[in-house]
Amino acid sequence: MKKKQKKRAEEIKKSPLEKTGSKNLKWVLLPFVLLLTIFIYYPSLKNDWTNWDDRGYVLDNDLTKNLNANTFSQFFTTSQVMGNYHPLPMLSLALDWKMFGDEAQGYHLTALLFHLLNTILVFFFILMLMNSAWMATIVSAFFAIHPAHTESVAWISERKDLMYVSFYIMSLCAYLFYLKSKSVLTYSLCIFIFILSLLSKGQAVTLPVVLLGIDYLQKRKWEWKVFNEKIPYFILSIAFGLLAVKAQSLSKSIADIPFYTFPEKILFATYSLFSYIYKSIVAYPLSAFYPYPLKGNGYSWLIWTSPILLLLIAITVVFKFRKNRVVIFGLGFFLVNVALILQILPVGAAIMADRYTYLAYLGLFFLFAYLFDWVQKNNSIKNRYKQLFSVLIILIIIMQSSIAMDRISIWKNSESLWLDTIEKYNYVPVAHNNLGSYYQKSNMLDEALNQFNKAINLQKNYPEALINRSDIFRVQGKIREAIDDCGNAIKYNPEYPGAFMNRGIAYSVGKKYDSAFHDFKMVLKTEPNNANAYGNLGNLLDMKGQVDSAIWAYSKAIEINPAYFDCYGNRARSYMKLKKYNEAFIDANIAIQYSPLAGNLYALRAEINFSRNQFELALQDVLTAQQYGVNINASYIEMLKQKAIDFTEFFP
Repeated sequence: MKKKQKKRAEEIKKSPLEKTGSKNLKWVLLPFVLLLTIFIYYPSLKNDWTNWDDRGYVLDNDLTKNLNANTFSQFFTTSQVMGNYHPLPMLSLALDWKMFGDEAQGYHLTALLFHLLNTILVFFFILMLMNSAWMATIVSAFFAIHPAHTESVAWISERKDLMYVSFYIMSLCAYLFYLKSKSVLTYSLCIFIFILSLLSKGQAVTLPVVLLGIDYLQKRKWEWKVFNEKIPYFILSIAFGLLAVKAQSLSKSIADIPFYTFPEKILFATYSLFSYIYKSIVAYPLSAFYPYPLKGNGYSWLIWTSPILLLLIAITVVFKFRKNRVVIFGLGFFLVNVALILQILPVGAAIMADRYTYLAYLGLFFLFAYLFDWVQKNNSIKNRYKQLFSVLIILIIIMQSSIAMDRISIWKNSESLWLDTIEKYNYVPVAHNNLGSYYQKSNMLDEALNQFNKAINLQKNYPEALINRSDIFRVQGKIREAIDDCGNAIKYNPEYPGAFMNRGIAYSVGKKYDSAFHDFKMVLKTEPNNANAYGNLGNLLDMKGQVDSAIWAYSKAIEINPAYFDCYGNRARSYMKLKKYNEAFIDANIAIQYSPLAGNLYALRAEINFSRNQFELALQDVLTAQQYGVNINASYIEMLKQKAIDFTEFFP
């Protein structure tokens, strides 16, 4: 009789969905979540690069592009890349470069695979934690399709988010195994995977606190052994936390926002926290950049009321759920992982960011799943209301899937990304500057100049926009204006090598060689391994007639960056002036290997072959150069044809 009562009690605890399901329910639900994720994210494979950190992480990063046995250790010894210490994501991007080069599709495919892996890990973590396939499905589904997470997946530069969360959840799963086995091996495995997470992104430092949260949820006794287990984790967190702060400070990412008082910053932190909460359900509006509110325009009602709304939530939790371990764990997971990015210590100029929710939202999704589970198990709630609640969950998933697909399309390229940002926040200087950079590279110079002007009007002391505008002025032949813009950029940031570089180029075009030489030296003083600076110095020395010195500068640039194909071409031209045709021919061949579609390089090699009396080869190169868009004089082609015929007749 007692056995029957116990069995009946266990059945009551289960939701109707679980009672009608099978033991293998997870093998049905998980594939459904994964297929939905693939359906939503498949369009991301057609997305291109963006000009938001993608160049710094991959396209212009010598570290990423030169992975080999000799450079492997540099990924771990380099103090920071783009303001962060994250060697494992950099290695991952370097491996992608080996496989895909500059084809963005391969990088997006890797990101999608990581996101699918993370979805699987989340599913099994919740399954192990709560022994509920339906809770695991709901949490993993929201994690997989939430629109805020598209930033971490569709943005190539955010590989660090994907990787640190992978190892983070693996470490949590290993810890749950440890709680069952009490094995030294699983404990050591948990620590090892935690280190991998820390090597992926500094935000992983929160894991020891989450482990204590799991102990609380599992009702472990608060004895010394429980805390003693966590000591190695906290030591690692402190060490990597200091490393992350150092990396940020070296890049000057951590900076005070001088326009706001400390109370205002606290107000903005509460606004960010509340925004993260409500956007977990109502994922609108989303943006690649959330600026601080404009000073003096009056803050919105939501900013002013956020502290009150958060206080009401806190009071509700304290009085209604303080003894509910599931609610406390879910809310604690969210708060612990969002606390570090509330911008009380500002990092950059954004008040919040979608990518910061990639791990933190697991806590809130956990609460949504628990609410669903509670509704299904509560016998006082009628079945039709339970069904309505299930339909509501499905509708939310459908709605968020639709928004996620829209966000993925916004990450298609730099133009779509920044136009979307400007549509929502037209007072963001970085959005106008980056949109201008996109137009500039697309040779839409009028549109680019318009965006740079808007960025500078919004922020006078914006060095990046000033030097970008100086590029346009230089191309337009407005050398004085170009030099002035660079000078203003240097005034606002005296240690900005890009400003000295651009001004040096402008001085070179204006034939102010001594001034140009000084600026290139200033770049090399700050960045002694700047290959572009040596390349520009070589151009300057060549223009001054110091050909031997120019060849030395080009060689130095190539030593730093063996893939610097422009320098091979320029060094070939310098060798030509010294009549070292064989050396010039070798350099031209290497340059063409790196850039096989550059018509000007074939024209250069044609000139070299002509000097080597290789007229037939010169003719082939000229015709190839013409095929790739170089304007070749018809009489020159005819002359080469005749030379080739005469040479063949003379030397049959």
